[in-house]
Amino acid sequence: MVNESDDVAARLVAALRLRQPRVQRVIAGFLVVFMVVCVVATVTRTSAWPLLPLASFAGSAVAAWRASSATDDRHVVAWTTVVAGGVALGFWLLGIINRFW
Repeated sequence: MVNESDDVAARLVAALRLRQPRVQRVIAGFLVVFMVVCVVATVTRTSAWPLLPLASFAGSAVAAWRASSATDDRHVVAWTTVVAGGVALGFWLLGIINRFW
């Protein structure tokens, strides 16, 4: 069973080009831009609500940085999944904030 999950992780890493550390660093850079947008939105809307997704984006940026230095394909897939979940949560929070406040 362990060999099958390693094979699936290796195929995912190869197909998505996740072994390239530059990909993860570019993703982390975009997340920093998203965090700056949250801070600017706080200033322009004069409300602290746009700071809510900041933690999600920061956690995703850390996970992307960890994925770039991961040694195992399974760890790369795991950290990239954390990145995707954090980005999805952050954008969902931004949508909710925009809709109600």
